[in-house]
Amino acid sequence: MAGRVLGEERKVVTILFADVIGSTTLGEQLDPERLRALLGTYFSAMAAIIESWGGTVEKYIGDAIMAVFGVPAVHEDDAERALRAALEMQVRLGELNAAFTRQHQVSLQIRIGVNTGEVVAGTGEAANQQIVAGDAVNVAQRLEAAAEAGSVLVGERTFATAERAFRFADPLTLDLKGKSEAARAYPLIEALPTPGRGMRGLNAPMIGRERELAALLGLMDETVETGQPRLVVVYGPAGIGKSRLTREFLEEALRSRPELRVLRGRSLSAGHGITYWALGEILRGACEIGLDEPIEVVRERLRSGVAEVLSPLGLPADDADRTIASLATTVGIQLDTGDGQESAPASADELARAWPRFATAYAARGPAIWVVEDLHWAGEPAVEMVAQIARRTEGPLLLVATARPEFADDHPGFGPGGQDAFAVSLRPLTERQAGDLVNQLLAVAELPEDLRAEILTKADGNPFFVEEILQRLIDEGALQRDGDHWRPTATVRAVQIPDSVQGLLAARIDALSPEERRTLQEAAVVGRTFWKAGLEGVVETEQLEPALAGLERKGLVLIRSTSSFSGQTEYLFKH
Repeated sequence: MAGRVLGEERKVVTILFADVIGSTTLGEQLDPERLRALLGTYFSAMAAIIESWGGTVEKYIGDAIMAVFGVPAVHEDDAERALRAALEMQVRLGELNAAFTRQHQVSLQIRIGVNTGEVVAGTGEAANQQIVAGDAVNVAQRLEAAAEAGSVLVGERTFATAERAFRFADPLTLDLKGKSEAARAYPLIEALPTPGRGMRGLNAPMIGRERELAALLGLMDETVETGQPRLVVVYGPAGIGKSRLTREFLEEALRSRPELRVLRGRSLSAGHGITYWALGEILRGACEIGLDEPIEVVRERLRSGVAEVLSPLGLPADDADRTIASLATTVGIQLDTGDGQESAPASADELARAWPRFATAYAARGPAIWVVEDLHWAGEPAVEMVAQIARRTEGPLLLVATARPEFADDHPGFGPGGQDAFAVSLRPLTERQAGDLVNQLLAVAELPEDLRAEILTKADGNPFFVEEILQRLIDEGALQRDGDHWRPTATVRAVQIPDSVQGLLAARIDALSPEERRTLQEAAVVGRTFWKAGLEGVVETEQLEPALAGLERKGLVLIRSTSSFSGQTEYLFKH
């Protein structure tokens, strides 16, 4: 059975429970056939939303839905996905109720509970059974039962993981059935337009990225001096500091060249209508269109805004109109053709002409920077469009994209290779640099040396990991502010990996091939250091070599230059 991972495993997942309130009364108002049809429509709509955010409907219990985010595969943002799904379920129910009222003279109310925790889940063929078990499931159901009608109640671990992306009401203290201690729960209000980053109320200067910053500034100078476009991809694993470097670069570039104009877009990992989301944000930014604008306002601002940008090109009216209509497709809008009909969605060829034309016109007014963050989440059409913009645009436009290393593996023809394409790769911070980051974030007095060493070891040079570990120590009361300093308390203990960090690592593991994952699991039994020879008896020989090479290429293990055993290749886990 080599190469296939079967059985059970422990996972940190997010559970969503949603239940219809007052179903007994509905049964009294509607005959069985109509009630079944109504609930069928409701269940189908809710399941579609859950699945669109990467969740799995585990089961239906009467009128309740239980969904899991993290099975069969963990995503680093499962908690956030679950909360976005919960909010969308409420909105969709409002739309359904309008139809239910017209057709059946009734409406539905639901309440939702969301909780994150450790469960036991099936793997391999066992995953098809879609059964998870653990206290986290029970707590999610209890939270749902405690929620008010039309509300979402969130458990503490979900809140801790997703609090920077949502707004919550003040916490509630609940006595949940079956729990010996009171639990804290947080009513969910709404998603924030832009998720927060970094530690709450604490900041540190960027550390260890001076060379990379200089490289980006040099490319900006070259773009301006030559009057030609440039494309640079900033590569690095999650949390390594791509967004921070980009932010520092933009601030420094604008200080030295105030005439620069900057537009930004970000690819999304999940959601609806996200094919060209990053480019849509750039277009909205150029036309000053908010996400919550009415559709007619969006159409008018697209027409006038794009026409204004295109004006330096002196295009014939028909060409300008076609370009505007094609760009509108990027944000999911069809414009009125003038005869009362909506324009047809633009083809790939039309978009490939419209976007470079728009970029050329934008750069004609002066040097500009377009930032496309998280390009690894983008689908093929968006990736190809960014490449087309870089190849076909004329004028001083610097395209800055950020991506994880796997993007280069998946798109070997993108980025470096063309004369106008460059790459900047971010490496983990050195131990000294990571220590400086700790000191800058927290002026810590008397931090135990063993605790400090454990923080640096587990963070492994990743700035995000450093911040999340420190934030957890603060949240747990292990570090408390004392004037201008932070002091360890009596509760300080071994460093625990926060769910936010664990989610990133678990998502990387779940994305491995079955052979790579099997090899990784068997190696973990040996310890942080292991040897190829120790795996030859449990992983088939023809699979072992490519699996180890894949794990090394993906940054999960590294080969040591020396070995404790003569003639044996020695490997080391990176986290």
